[in-house]
Parts: sequence; C-alpha cells; structure tokens
Amino acid sequence: MWFLHNYLYRFEQLFGLSMLSQKQMLFAILLSVIPGLGQVYADRLYRGFTFYFGLIFISWISAIVFTRIDSRYITIVVLCIPFIYALAICADAAYCVVKPPQQTKPIKIQTKWYRISVFILITFSANMLMDYLIGKHIVRAFFVTTESMSPNIMKYDLLLIDKITQPLAGDVVLLEFSGNNKDESIFKIIESQTLRRIIAAPGDRVEIVGTQVYVNNLSIKEKYIRFGQSHSHNIYISKNYRWGPEVVPADSFFVLSDSRQYGFDSRTFGFVPKSYIRGTVSKVLWSWNLDDGHFKWERTALNIK
Repeated sequence: MWFLHNYLYRFEQLFGLSMLSQKQMLFAILLSVIPGLGQVYADRLYRGFTFYFGLIFISWISAIVFTRIDSRYITIVVLCIPFIYALAICADAAYCVVKPPQQTKPIKIQTKWYRISVFILITFSANMLMDYLIGKHIVRAFFVTTESMSPNIMKYDLLLIDKITQPLAGDVVLLEFSGNNKDESIFKIIESQTLRRIIAAPGDRVEIVGTQVYVNNLSIKEKYIRFGQSHSHNIYISKNYRWGPEVVPADSFFVLSDSRQYGFDSRTFGFVPKSYIRGTVSKVLWSWNLDDGHFKWERTALNIK
C-alpha cells in the first residue's frame, strides 16, 4: 500500500504547489480524455502507452464478460471496472506532473508536442484496429433506433452484440442486409441492420393464425411480444391474418419482431439465411432517452428475455 500512501501525500500537497504546477496538473487531467495522453504531457511516454493499452484490454475483456454473465448485479460491477481504471489514469496523470521524471535536461517544448502528436496517431490507429478485429469477430456495440423490438428492447438502448454464441430459437439477433448479403428487395423496406427474434430453426414447420404462432403444429408461448396499434400494418395483428404453413429451409431462420404490428420480418421478406446473422443479444448495456434527455438507469445491464 506504499504507492497509495505516496499518492495521497502528493495530493495533500496540492495547494502548496506553484500556480504553474497546478495549471499543468489540471491540463494533464483534461488531456486524459484520451487515456494516457496526460502521462505523455508529463514526459512519461511509455507510461502513457501502458495505461492506454491497459484500458483497451480491460474494456474489451469487460465487454466479453458482460455478455456471458446472467447476474445483473455482477455485470454492473464488471461494467464499472473500465470507468474506475479511467479515473485512475487521470489521477496518475496528475501525479506525474507533481513528480516529473529525473532528467539531466528538460525536454524541449517542440519535442513534447511531437510526442503528443505521435501518441494520438498511434492510439487512434490502434483503437480502429482493435475495433475491427474484436468488433467484427467477438463483440460490438449497437444503438437501437426503432421500437420494433419493444418492450424488451427500447428505442435508444445501447446493446452489446455477442458474435461468438451460435443463434438458437428464441434468441434476439442482429441481422445485416448489406455488403455481400445485400438483397435489394429487402433493403428498400428495412434498415441495413436490424434486430429480430428467431422463432423457428431449420427444419421447423411454421404457421401463423391471427396473432398465434405455431411451430411444428404446437402453439408457442411468447411472453415477450406486444400487440400495439399501427395504421399501416394492422393486417399483421388481425384475427384474420394467415401465414404458412411453411418449413424453414436449411441454414435459414424464421424471425419476427417483438412488436408484432411491425411487419418487416419473415412475414414480409421470408426466411433469413444464417449468413445474414451478425450476432446475438443478451443484455442492454445502458439506455439514453433522447426525448427526455436523461439516462434510463433501470435498464443498465438488463437481461433481454
């Protein structure tokens, strides 16, 4: 615990510092908006890189663990770890200004800003590379812009998409109608990426009578669905509505919206090839209500059923 005592002692001496040192310390903390940049400003280049890549590693590990744990309270703790680490980086940046490295001669101001520029360039490139490698194959964030999956997934929810888990019937999945999988007829009526729930897997027989869905001739219980009102799509929640019966082809799925009045799902564009699925959704990361201008804290780490 000697390092904690050392930190506390240094900060107790804050008001004994010169006005210049106090300004430098505040500036280092502000620069820590880019984690590690405050350390670089305080002439601790390698320390800055260590903190930056440490935060990247911790954040991605936390995101992966977040999607794997069922307990909401444990996942909230996991979610807090990167933020606590970021605060520690700010505190360390201030400490580095208070106790600069031992040097034979001070670093020229041109050299200092050159180091800062190189650090920003490298960290920006590294962040894009990590986002591509991990975001494409392991986990990524997705911001919800529609109410087609409410009330389980609300508009303005921020989700983490699990790209490792194989999709099963009942899972909410991210579909992508773009790139090599782009279907022009679908793309005209639906966003390039959207969320839907898998109702039936390959080989299942699907039929819809009114608002009731039958899989393999058995009525399925769907506690997650909502029958709202929609002037343009009332046909989908009509008692006279019929779909099927049809058998799901190999390597395809039958998907539906949780809000059944939204008909842009397999009732409209048919079965979805497995190659269109970009991952499964199990939890809400957090939710920002743009209409009211505040966080929906009750939705943080909420399990999606």
